[in-house]
Amino acid sequence: MDAHVPERISVCGSGAAGVGAPAPFRMAGITESTIEEIKARTDLADLVASYGISVKSVGASRTACCPFHNEKTPSFHINVTKGFYHCFGCGESGDAIKFVQKMEGLTFVEAVKKLADACGVKIEESREDPAAGRRRRLYALLAELTQFYHRCLLKTKEGELARKYLAERALDGKVCEDYQIGYALNGVANILKWGEKYGYSPAELEAAGVILQGTRPGDLGYHRFSGRLMFSVRDKQGRVVGFSGRQLVASKNSGKYVNSPETEVFKKSKILYGFDKAAMAISRADNHEVIVCEGQIDCIRLQTCGFPNSVAGQGTAFTEEHVKMLARSADQVALVYDDDAAGHKATIKSARLCLAAGLPVRVVSLPGGDDPDSFLRSHPAGDFRSLLDGAESIMSFQVRAARAVEANPGSVDALARITREVIKTVAQCPNAVVKAAMAGEAARLLSLPTAALAEELAKFEVAAARQQRASAASQNGWEPADERDGHEPTDRLEATEVLGEDAGKAIPPPPKELALCAFLMANEYDKTLDGMAGEYLPRQAFANDFTARFVETWRAEVASGDDLFVSFADSVSPRERTWFNEILQETGKSASSQLDATDILQDFVRGVWIDALKRARGALPAIGDAEADMKRMRLTMDLKRLERARWHTAKDIIREYMKGEN
Repeated sequence: MDAHVPERISVCGSGAAGVGAPAPFRMAGITESTIEEIKARTDLADLVASYGISVKSVGASRTACCPFHNEKTPSFHINVTKGFYHCFGCGESGDAIKFVQKMEGLTFVEAVKKLADACGVKIEESREDPAAGRRRRLYALLAELTQFYHRCLLKTKEGELARKYLAERALDGKVCEDYQIGYALNGVANILKWGEKYGYSPAELEAAGVILQGTRPGDLGYHRFSGRLMFSVRDKQGRVVGFSGRQLVASKNSGKYVNSPETEVFKKSKILYGFDKAAMAISRADNHEVIVCEGQIDCIRLQTCGFPNSVAGQGTAFTEEHVKMLARSADQVALVYDDDAAGHKATIKSARLCLAAGLPVRVVSLPGGDDPDSFLRSHPAGDFRSLLDGAESIMSFQVRAARAVEANPGSVDALARITREVIKTVAQCPNAVVKAAMAGEAARLLSLPTAALAEELAKFEVAAARQQRASAASQNGWEPADERDGHEPTDRLEATEVLGEDAGKAIPPPPKELALCAFLMANEYDKTLDGMAGEYLPRQAFANDFTARFVETWRAEVASGDDLFVSFADSVSPRERTWFNEILQETGKSASSQLDATDILQDFVRGVWIDALKRARGALPAIGDAEADMKRMRLTMDLKRLERARWHTAKDIIREYMKGEN
């Protein structure tokens, strides 16, 4: 098999039900038997209920309103005996581990460890990892030190300055307790004395990022947070990993905030303040939206004023890693940054990262130079809710902000500058339909013909692809043959794949289609599912050519009984290989559902065709064309029918469109 493709996880069929199960595997030192013990000890209904979800008994099964989409009639079914859930409304399916992943935005291993702690299963760290013991000590040190700082805030005379500051900011005792806000006494002697009392050496305090040890005899060193208001920073699992200290007495020799340096347990690019409290709220929020602000106090104010789905950056730029964290539980992002030049720049940069990850972005602009904290201290929460509900699109915000800094925004050169920056933002979006909508909105805002902006977007994407190729070539020490020989590029990763009729080869497949492929991979050689796939999943139903070919390969494998995915993996492009690997990873991470596999495939079929009808509607000419308007009306009506109808009706709607396509 190709060296670039990971060893395949073997999957076996399961008889008439058609539900396969991954073969035993190990990850992060956790054996398959340990994982099975964790799931066996976890009552899935109790787990779901522990998140504040009302679970009702219906015969031998349990039902609830799905936490992953809004509904009034319960369609979320829990099989307690087999430890699996499935929502017949949105198609979400999995076991206890998958549920915790979705609810809290955790990785597979993080969710396993969280459940292990809850049900009393001991997971032994790999003996080959000497850092495990050090990390445990650091977590314990930071947790105990957080309590020490909190006691210093509440009980010391020196902490009065911090208490006064908190009172001025209207942060009461309950908030200080809930968020474990503290105060760091001046000087290093107190912290060294604390460490000696609780058995932590100066070297460990330094490893935790708290002190810098002295280098000369008699030099006690330096306490990094001396005299500062302390905010504990936690990872996704709620463990303290570092601190952020706010200056209380102005000094030109130090910044307003001092943050922990990177340590074995603290990586700034992977930490968002408040995410440990917000993850579950994001999963349960309308539209699964996350609010991203800039500071700790802004985040605390939002969370305590009725916006628990809020997080804040950790004194560093918003990163791709941050976006990946959010994407596990969020479907869209609302940015609330400062209304100044730096805030505008950060908003655009963050928005581009979110768009690249497939997360739509809105921008909340607060009046009068307010930040979330100052606004919510002087306005009721309902006023912020109104601003949030009316948040503007990223296109509207970027055009407005760009025009504001131009001396003559109507001039040709200003228009060129603004258009160039807007195109950079639009180009980040991987979804062709959303990208087209954003380009159309930008064209309207700039009073440009849509075709003209689309042409410039095409030029930009071709140039960006060429630059990416050149960069990759430089890093690998070779020069592309087509560039070296002076010919036009022959790697059609550029214009024909990105911009022409084969755009589906370059744009990542929709998550729904990748999930379908993972489900089929987990149910290899199932003839019942093959029959349904052959009847309702023709090539034209898919948004992406890769997923269409994947399903065709799967069906051919069922018919032949041979393992055809080895040759399939060898035939894909480098970009498609990443998608193939993602399918393999999803197949191996999630245990297959013990519910009826045909019901699950019906949900997938319905979802794929809903997206197909939406694409067909979006491709119609603008309103005003009589024939197009009639088609648009019919598509809209059929979409509503398809979304609500039971399968026996839904399949008739699908058949109608398959006949039309043929």
